[in-house]
Amino acid sequence: MKYRNAVAIGVLWTAFVGSGCTLSPPESPSYEPEMGQLGKDSVWAPTPDRLIERMLQMADTGPNDVVIDLGSGDGRIPVIAAKRFGARGIGVEFDADLVAYSVRLAAREGVAHRTTFLRQDLFETDLSNATVIAMYIGPAVTMKLRPKLLALTPGTRIVTHQFTMGDWEPDEMARVENAPGYLWIVPAQAAGRWRLQFADQHYDIDLRQTYQVLSGTATSAGKSSPLLAARVRGLAIRFSIIDANGDSRSFNGTVTGATMQGTTRAQIRGTAPARWTARRE
Repeated sequence: MKYRNAVAIGVLWTAFVGSGCTLSPPESPSYEPEMGQLGKDSVWAPTPDRLIERMLQMADTGPNDVVIDLGSGDGRIPVIAAKRFGARGIGVEFDADLVAYSVRLAAREGVAHRTTFLRQDLFETDLSNATVIAMYIGPAVTMKLRPKLLALTPGTRIVTHQFTMGDWEPDEMARVENAPGYLWIVPAQAAGRWRLQFADQHYDIDLRQTYQVLSGTATSAGKSSPLLAARVRGLAIRFSIIDANGDSRSFNGTVTGATMQGTTRAQIRGTAPARWTARRE
């Protein structure tokens, strides 16, 4: 079953009051969406305003962001992204009545100039300009979208209401009055063999990756150490090893294509940080 900003019939609307960004409905609309209404292989249900705000906060949404809501329903996620966070909001919705309703809502809330609503199939939408993706769609469609989402620019933030990404664990989770929201940050592709150096030390890094979780080994002069606490968050990478001197050493840096660089520090009091670089072999 295909969902569009939706959950199955029977999920109840939860009213949230007291939010600093609670939206009023457009004046005299020609159409009002109804909870549980059927669409193109879908059932419509809204995401509460307070959860929308929390999801966008988790994504560190700001004026430089482009927020694309896949299955935007009544348009409140793009409108709140524009009104509360100063972002550019784009809604993708197949139902023409919901698109028209969203346009009226944006005008009513004074953000028509910062929002766009497209009548479009979400699988056909160009996501290349998005910095934040928002969704409230069922697990089958979410999993079908997952490869497309993982191929987005590293650092793109994805937030969802209620539904997760299977074995791709979220980077953060929040709950607003028992309604769950999740955040993922598209990870850089760091897997492979790397030649790392700092000061006069050289390491061969064999790095494996499962989404944002890294594992592998660092080898120098025939001695190997497992990579510890290794993760990538967007372009940012961190890991620790036991170095050639037998000391625990942490690495923090960024991944850019075939290169990595950053700072490293041995976990010894008074040790100064050093620069490190790595190149994929």
